[in-house]
Amino acid sequence: MKYLAHSISKNENGSKMRFLGASEETKRALEENFQLPLLSQALLKWYSDLPKSNDIMFDWTNDFYIIGLENLMVALEGYRFIREGEGWKDFSEKMKWNKNWIIISSWNGNPVIADISKVETPIYYDYVGGGFSQKLLVDSLEKFDLAVWLDKHDDRYYKSGEYQSNFYEVMEKEWKIKLTNDEIKNICKFLPIAKSKENFPLIEQRIKEKVKKYYVYLDDPGKNKSKVILAIKKEMGLSFDEIRNRLNSNEFLIAEGYGENTLILADYFMTLGAKVRTETK
Repeated sequence: MKYLAHSISKNENGSKMRFLGASEETKRALEENFQLPLLSQALLKWYSDLPKSNDIMFDWTNDFYIIGLENLMVALEGYRFIREGEGWKDFSEKMKWNKNWIIISSWNGNPVIADISKVETPIYYDYVGGGFSQKLLVDSLEKFDLAVWLDKHDDRYYKSGEYQSNFYEVMEKEWKIKLTNDEIKNICKFLPIAKSKENFPLIEQRIKEKVKKYYVYLDDPGKNKSKVILAIKKEMGLSFDEIRNRLNSNEFLIAEGYGENTLILADYFMTLGAKVRTETK
């Protein structure tokens, strides 16, 4: 996917993305106990020009990732591979998780799934919570490009957590070259594109000063604890054990930084039902 790789390379030296490594301890434990199925040629080709050892997070989304090729096993933690006591178990049957499903990306803790049992490798998505019921995103991995989205995302279109209306027109014009109208609708529905205002609701009394540093603490994960934990895992790159330990501590710092992105992240966790506290210093 040279087009996608080029878009990532073009933006990686700016402030638009971060590269995050997976937990080496978890990776070793999973690789000692399990083995992924043989990856499809389409998936290997898709990854050929992309970073392999790190996950890529796009900062303006707070929680949209492309999983690195070498971290595909770790990405299945909590979906297929679950730690019980001192050991690990494959819960594919109990969780109704097909062994040919590989998580290559995620948004808001919700997995983007490549079905490697088919040559074209269709891409599905699902929402965290309850049993898995995958929904078709696009009918081939080749269509899961994202380069158009990355190339067109800039400050002309994106302000205060919202895309401007003409952004969608620019996106659709290029996507229509290889995507059907239904596929465009699916992508805009699932990815942090069309529903940006719902995903990033504005804070009523937003602090405008840029000189202060904000610290966001998680006081209580709330009723949607599993979804909040998954979001923390993706945002901070922590293992589930590390998250559980921090939840039992007096203060759980989940974000710190300058400007409104940190406040938007705090608000994002509140939309998941978590109780968060923001302090400035």
